[in-house]
Amino acid sequence: MSVKKILLLGAAGAAAVSMSAAMAGGMTHEPAAPMADSGYYVEGHLGYARQNYRDARNWGQTGTASYSTASNNNSNVEGGFAAGLDAGYKINRHFGVELGWFHLPDVNVVANSSVAAAYLKSWVLYLAGKYMMPLPWMNSTDVFFKLGAAYRKATIPAAVQTGYAVNSGSSTFVRPMFATGLDYSFSDTWSGIIQYAFFMGARNSFPKTAANSGAMGTVAANVFTLGLGYKFTV
Repeated sequence: MSVKKILLLGAAGAAAVSMSAAMAGGMTHEPAAPMADSGYYVEGHLGYARQNYRDARNWGQTGTASYSTASNNNSNVEGGFAAGLDAGYKINRHFGVELGWFHLPDVNVVANSSVAAAYLKSWVLYLAGKYMMPLPWMNSTDVFFKLGAAYRKATIPAAVQTGYAVNSGSSTFVRPMFATGLDYSFSDTWSGIIQYAFFMGARNSFPKTAANSGAMGTVAANVFTLGLGYKFTV
């Protein structure tokens, strides 16, 4: 048999095998189309916020015996309980937008135990873009990053305002925020979340009453939380 005939027979055999495989594949079920990976979601978070008022110079050195954050009488002066909620829209597999709120620890700014405790209270509201990326070595797990703007409000009672000699009992400001973490999906709707979020402080908040005396400032918050998320499927 000539080489030409061998090549022709080989080509015909390959074509027959290919056709048989194609026909067999046509009899199998087509894979189901992937579910839409967009939609609304809500999340709740509980954890710890580190915000160090003990070492904040203006809060720790007031020149009065009753008002200072450098005393053992202070509670949450270096951090404490934090809780938050957020709601967002997942545009596609990788991108989303989110609106969130966090309650930050209430800080007792009274140093003298004979004086009633008085608290600096603060919360933060943010709007952020979110980027999500699946981890190939961890099934059903995404790493995510959030970047946006945060509106933060802090308040102190009138007695503290007088004690620290500031001209306002309320301070508000807008600063950038950042967050990152892991999201593990238990099912199509429920997920567990580990998150770190950073909210900037402001040196010019709570300005002093006396001219050219600067301001008390509001310190940055480093927030570490565990959370639970729910994705709406309708």
